[in-house]
Amino acid sequence: MTEVKTSIKRMTIYYLLFAISIIPCAVIPDIFPLRNLSAIYLLVLSFCLVLYYSHRVSPTGNISIMMKALSWMGLLMILLRGIKYGAVSEVDVLARHTWYLYYVPMLLLPLFLFYISLFISSKEKKLTYIIWHIVLALTIVFIVLVLTNDLHQQAFIFNENFANWDTDYTHGWLFYVVTAWQYIFYIAAVIILLIKCRVTSSKKNAWIILIPFTIGVVLNILLLTGTMPKINGTNIFEFPETLIFTAAIVLECCICLGLIPTNTKYKDLFNSFTITAQITDKKGTPIFSSNSAVPLTQKQFVLESGSRIGEHTILHKMVIPGGYGFWQEDMSELDRLNNELAEAKEGLSQEVELTLLRNELKEKQAKIEQRTMMYDTIAKHTQKQSQTISSLAEQARKSKDLKVKEDNRRRITLLGAYIKRYANLMLMSEEGDVIEVGELGLSFSEVLRYLNYCGIPGEFINNASGTISSNVALVVFETFETLLEDNYSTLKGVFINLSKKEKVICKLSFENLTKGLSEEMITSLKDTGVRYEATSEDEVTYLSLTIPNGREEL
Repeated sequence: MTEVKTSIKRMTIYYLLFAISIIPCAVIPDIFPLRNLSAIYLLVLSFCLVLYYSHRVSPTGNISIMMKALSWMGLLMILLRGIKYGAVSEVDVLARHTWYLYYVPMLLLPLFLFYISLFISSKEKKLTYIIWHIVLALTIVFIVLVLTNDLHQQAFIFNENFANWDTDYTHGWLFYVVTAWQYIFYIAAVIILLIKCRVTSSKKNAWIILIPFTIGVVLNILLLTGTMPKINGTNIFEFPETLIFTAAIVLECCICLGLIPTNTKYKDLFNSFTITAQITDKKGTPIFSSNSAVPLTQKQFVLESGSRIGEHTILHKMVIPGGYGFWQEDMSELDRLNNELAEAKEGLSQEVELTLLRNELKEKQAKIEQRTMMYDTIAKHTQKQSQTISSLAEQARKSKDLKVKEDNRRRITLLGAYIKRYANLMLMSEEGDVIEVGELGLSFSEVLRYLNYCGIPGEFINNASGTISSNVALVVFETFETLLEDNYSTLKGVFINLSKKEKVICKLSFENLTKGLSEEMITSLKDTGVRYEATSEDEVTYLSLTIPNGREEL
C-alpha cells in the first residue's frame, strides 16, 4: 500500500508541473520575448528528467540505458519544436525538415518504453531478440521515409512547389502507418507491464500504471480529434508534452513499485531486519545499521556481550574480522512476563494458574529464541561477505591508488547486492516453504548487474515459472555466489539460464573457471534434491542444476 501512496503523490507532482505549462503556452500573449517561454519551460523540465534518471536509476543494465535514452528523446522533441517555431520559422526548407526531424524522437520514445517493459518482464527468449531487431529496423525505415518526404510525399502531401506547406497539406498513407506504429508500442508496453511482471510483490499494485496511461490516451484523443480545450485560440496541451509526461509518469510508477532498480536502497540494506542490528569497524563507526538500531556510545561499545544498556535492552556483541557485530534484544515482553510471574507466585494459591503462566513464558521464550536464531543464521551465512566488505573498505581507505579504490568500491557493491538478496530469500523462507522461481531469477539478475559493473560480463535469461522449495533456492543461490567469489580474479564471463520442462533447470556457464565446487557444497545440493552435472569445453565450464518443483524436495 505504501508503493501505491508514493506513486499517487509523485504522479500528482508530475501533473502539477504539466498543468503549469498552460500558463506560458496559452495564457501569456504570443509576442516577443514571451513567445518562447513555453519551449524554455518544457526544455528545463526535460533536462531535469535527464538528470533525474541519471541520478536515481541504477547505473548498470539495459533499463538504465533505455530510460536515459528515452529522457534524451523527450528533450530533443521539445528542442526541435522550439527551433521550428522560433529559430528557423521564416526559412521554409529548414522549418519543414525540422518538422520531419520531429518524428525521430516521436518514434524512438515509444520504442524505448517498449524495450523497458521487456526488460522489466524478464522474458528474454530468442524470439524476443528477433522481435527486438525487427521493430528497431522497421522504426529506422519509418524515420528515413519521413525524413525524405520531400522526395515522395507519402507522409505529407503538399501543393506544387510546397506553396503554403505549413497550413495547406494532406496526410498520406505513411502518416497513418507511422502514427499507428507509435501507439502500438505505447499500448504493448503497458500490457506487458501489467500482465508479464514477474516480481510477485509488485504485480498486485501494477494497476496504478493504468492511471497515467488512461489520462494520456484521453489527451491524445482530444488532440487527434481537434477537441482539446483552447485558451486564446491555443491548445492548452500539445502532442510533445503529452507524450513525454505520460511516458515519464508511467516510468515513475514503475520506480515506486520497485519494478525498476534504483541506487537509493542499498544504504538501507539492514532495513529488512526487524531486529536492531549494526556492524561497526574497530573504532565503533557504523558500516551497516538497521533503522531501529540505537547508536552506541563509547561506553556501550566496550561492554561485554549480554550487558544491559537500558531497563529492558540487552546488547549482544560478536567479534568479526575488521570490526564488531552488535544487535540489541528488547526484553520488555520477557521482563513483563517475569514480573507477572513473580506477582503470580505471591498472589496465586492454585498450582494450575502458576503452571499456565510458566507455559506462557516458555512459549514466549521459544518464539524469541526462534526469531533470534533466524537473524543469527543470516549473519552466519553472510559473515564471509561482510568480512570481505570490511577488508576491501579498509584497503581502499589506506590506498592512494584511484584504480584500487574504484575496483574495491565496485566489488563492495557486488557483495552488498548478494547479501541483500540472500537475506531477502532467507526471510521469504520463513514465510513459507515454497517461493516463486521469479524471486530466484530476480536475485540472479541483480547480482549479474553488479558483476557487469565490476567489468565481468554477465547475462541472465529466465524462461521458468512456478514454485520451488525456498531451501533449494537458498542453496542454489549460495552455490552461485561461492563460485563467483572463489573465481572473481580469473572469471571472464557468466551466463545463467533458468528454464522449465518437467522440472526447473538452472544452467550456469562460467568462462575461465579455475576452482569448482567443494565436496561440501555438492553434498548440500544433493541433500536438497538438486541433481548436479558439470562439463567443460575449451575454457567454459557448464553446470546444470535440476531443481525439484514446489514441494518435491520437502
